[in-house]
Amino acid sequence: MILPLVAALVVSQPIDPQQQPGVGASSPDVVGPAISEPSPPPAPPEPEETDRSKQTVVTASRSERKLEDVVVATEVITRKQIEAIGARDLGQLLQQHPGVELVQTFRGTGLRLQGLDPEYVLVLVDGERVSGRVGTTLDLGRFSLRDVERVEIVKGPAAALYGADAIGGVVNLISRRVQRPLELSARGSFGALLEGDFRANAGTKQGPFEVRVGGSYRTRSPYDWIPTDAATSGAGIRRFDGDVALAYAPDEQSRLWLRSQYNQRDENAVDLNPSGAVLDRRQRQEQFDLSLGGRKQLASATSLLVRGHFGLFRDQLLQDQRGSRALDDYSQNFNRLYEGVIQADHRIGHHALTGGIEVLGERLSSARIEESPVGRIRGGAFLQDEWDVALSSDDSGPKLKVAPGFRFDLDSQFGGAPSPRLALKLDPTPALTARASVGLGFRPPSFQELYLRFSNQGIGYVVAGNRNLKAERSAAVNVGVDWRPPIAGWIFSVSGFHTRLNNLINVTASGVPNPDDPVTYNYENVARAYTQGVEVNGHFRLPIRATYLDLSYTRLDAKDVTRDRPLEGRARHRVNAQLSTRYRPLNLEATVRGSWVSSRPYFLGTDGGMANVIGLGEEQEVWAPSYFDLEAQVSYKLKGGFEVFVNGYNLLNAGDQQFNPRPPRGVLGGVQWEY
Repeated sequence: MILPLVAALVVSQPIDPQQQPGVGASSPDVVGPAISEPSPPPAPPEPEETDRSKQTVVTASRSERKLEDVVVATEVITRKQIEAIGARDLGQLLQQHPGVELVQTFRGTGLRLQGLDPEYVLVLVDGERVSGRVGTTLDLGRFSLRDVERVEIVKGPAAALYGADAIGGVVNLISRRVQRPLELSARGSFGALLEGDFRANAGTKQGPFEVRVGGSYRTRSPYDWIPTDAATSGAGIRRFDGDVALAYAPDEQSRLWLRSQYNQRDENAVDLNPSGAVLDRRQRQEQFDLSLGGRKQLASATSLLVRGHFGLFRDQLLQDQRGSRALDDYSQNFNRLYEGVIQADHRIGHHALTGGIEVLGERLSSARIEESPVGRIRGGAFLQDEWDVALSSDDSGPKLKVAPGFRFDLDSQFGGAPSPRLALKLDPTPALTARASVGLGFRPPSFQELYLRFSNQGIGYVVAGNRNLKAERSAAVNVGVDWRPPIAGWIFSVSGFHTRLNNLINVTASGVPNPDDPVTYNYENVARAYTQGVEVNGHFRLPIRATYLDLSYTRLDAKDVTRDRPLEGRARHRVNAQLSTRYRPLNLEATVRGSWVSSRPYFLGTDGGMANVIGLGEEQEVWAPSYFDLEAQVSYKLKGGFEVFVNGYNLLNAGDQQFNPRPPRGVLGGVQWEY
């Protein structure tokens, strides 16, 4: 299965630059037993909600911990929640998650955490980095959620364990494991914009062996918020993926695994150049990953993890001007990722030590680079100690955990960089938990910022990389308090954060561009910025059985200190709400979630030139309007493992061409089967 996946990427044909692209039923009555036969004891009632504090997580400490024991706060989206929401990809899942902002660009959907852009957020799959950032954005639409067991989110500084790109936090997708001799599942949906989503998984567990295979296919037509012009607001997509995972676990102390995965995503759209030219755009992204690893419990208090990962990503972009070849453009980029990790976990007394060595290599081949290919190697050593400090001889007394951590990275281009962090967790009472962390981080410039050269002759500008860039640096503080009142199913939390960035990379230029005299723009370390804010969350079990309400509010202040103005695109206020209920007698389940997002500032060139650029000439501050977002799903369970559902998204039709180009109101219906 692995070789065909490699061959699919190697031999797949590139886009032809000369080709013109196209635009359960109610329970039966119970009959009483005969008098002479004793009645069996009733089955214990199914709990309405799983105890979240007992959930096992791995992201905050790079090793398994109970959620209630992690020193750094971790948010978990379970498989059950993913299905109840009906998300088709990671971007849709996080669209209305508290404290999360999505960044919509024509190259994909990125993720902001605590006001920090996608280049500061690390996305992992089973603890491994994902190759293929386009520019500084890793497109969340590439993640189908087909075989995801849960999604873990850690907000705030995480560079002490994960190194560069984890200044703003980490999002980790954990894959499902086979638990039974035979597992089968399939899901299909169809609806607005001719959107179809079809996926299937199969797995078996036979003694020490586990095998899992799966695949999915998704398609959607382009959409347009302004039908009077030729351009489309959102691209049409066609995506398919497949994977195979093998595991061998002869005992509880040992486990080996091998996983390969391939996905392909095609987009088609129509762009309108400011000069009036119409361009048909086609983009193809292909990704192949191969992972091999093993974990061994060496002794009762020591375990060892060894893992290797190879990722290959190809991005092709074709822009074809209608009626002319003047602005035609075709580019192809290859990105290779090599990753190796050796990690040891050891417990001694009141200390839980986690340490290891990580090596990361990247290599980019592109016609837009004068000296292609280019590459870098980064090695990092990390160590963290989770220390249970004895504050009382009584187990019911106050509890304190202290977790100092340190990582040192050595980059082949930018030298050494330390990333220390100190985290604390205090439980003064069983109902109250306080957490705090402070840490430093860094981010080396991306290959695009260093090397790539992008031109747009239609407008008259060229963006060129700068090989003299320095790494960005950060310092961050996070604090939070969780309170569990004496009401079953109620939880309150309040958190605050502040992150300061130095050597921030911006685009600089002088003069006004025009088609006859293209101006060259460069990346420079010219800015300082900060993001800070407060997030308030509440989880409530309502008096109606199996009904829960989640509320959250986020207040964000993000400022470019150098230019003395807000950072673009950040909403100062955001309110999220989710209501979920289940009515067992009719096997009905419903989830409704909504959000209100306040206005966001943007800075646009008044002369029609390139936006978001220093030195462009005159700029005007424009505030995108606030909007409400609402989506809902209702599902009905049938016999035999079948479930039918109806999903409605963007029900209030929030969106626009320029600032919020998301799909308009739509409805899908489908069926799911699981064995």
